[in-house]
Amino acid sequence: MPSALHQHVAWFEDPSRYPVRWDLVFSSRTLLALVASFAGLAILYGAQKALRDEHWPRLPFLPLMAVGAPTLLAVQAAIPLIYSGVQPVLLAPHMRLGAPLGLLLGAVEVLIGFAFITGILDRLAAIALALLVLLGLLLFPPLDALAQFHWIGVALVVYAIGRQATEVERPQHMPGWLPVRLSPKTALVGLRVLTGVAVMAPALSEKIWNPAIAQAFLHDHPGFNFVHAYLGIGWMSDERFALAAGVFEFAVGVMLISGVLTRVVIIAMWLPFNATVPFLPPRELLYHLPFFAIMYFLLVHGANHASRTEHDPARSLHQLVGR
Repeated sequence: MPSALHQHVAWFEDPSRYPVRWDLVFSSRTLLALVASFAGLAILYGAQKALRDEHWPRLPFLPLMAVGAPTLLAVQAAIPLIYSGVQPVLLAPHMRLGAPLGLLLGAVEVLIGFAFITGILDRLAAIALALLVLLGLLLFPPLDALAQFHWIGVALVVYAIGRQATEVERPQHMPGWLPVRLSPKTALVGLRVLTGVAVMAPALSEKIWNPAIAQAFLHDHPGFNFVHAYLGIGWMSDERFALAAGVFEFAVGVMLISGVLTRVVIIAMWLPFNATVPFLPPRELLYHLPFFAIMYFLLVHGANHASRTEHDPARSLHQLVGR
């Protein structure tokens, strides 16, 4: 229920007006987030033990969806990259760049997007994308940069598998000039872990440790606190609603990093990431495209590189028709 608050509040409010309150790091708000995370993790772990299957649910159509997942990931990442390059911003609307650095990095973002769409020098573009994210650690506040770590996960997948590969199990041949060999399994685990970090960072910087910016967003968009606005529950103030949303997002990030019942975690994420799209400007959809593709990718593959048998499209189609 509290997850209906938009994840990236800084996309619609000026973060310079609402600095992170570092005095809240060692506070009951942080403790509540940690307790909720460990409680959720314990529930998932117990469920996984009972099910004896880390990839549950094994729905018969998921292997069919896995075909083309690398292409979907690369192309949906390319769209906001190109848009960011022409603004110019570094990977997110609130990370604005001034000239001449902005023009240079913007051109790099456009070229990376072009490479991800066409497959030309895709692995070189993946390296450049990861370096852009790391550069953000030098140019912007640390939590803002950490919120972009899902881009490194995307870069790992493109680097390990290749843009033109149709399936994780059949990676494109890696050129000999590349300095490092990376397995698809390692890339998939990296995508999951780094996306978890990217989900946790705004939960801290825009809600748990920064209640002011979350309340400013809710003031401008009062309908998002639907518990108060539509259900008439006066106890749920904007401050409490923002804290509940931040705790939920932080816990989701922790559970995603853990790799426990990843498909269940992804399904739980799907509604919060989609519910806000109709009610906010187009940038909400635009900059969530990589997250949608990542959720799709992790849903079809589970916690890590699932067995080839599960991802055999011919066998899956036969089972689906047979049922």
